[in-house]
Amino acid sequence: MKEFIGKNVNVDFVQETGWRRPTSITFNNNLLKVKKIISRWEEHTQSRPWWLRKHRVWYRILLADGSQCELFWNRGAKGAGKEWFLVKRIK
Repeated sequence: MKEFIGKNVNVDFVQETGWRRPTSITFNNNLLKVKKIISRWEEHTQSRPWWLRKHRVWYRILLADGSQCELFWNRGAKGAGKEWFLVKRIK
């Protein structure tokens, strides 16, 4: 069953070269441990004006409870972005 979440979340991660590897997500005061990253891809837009451009790193992850989540990190300029967004959870 897919559940649309659509909320900002706190993510603990390990910094890798050019990306961040999520290790846990805090959602609704629950700590969800990441067991495996299933896939990762990047989204780039070339909008004009420049401040409307997006650079997002998307993740599909397997959680320790067996469910999957899809989330993205708003990477921003030079990887300085701090915003994580949980899009959906698949149970």
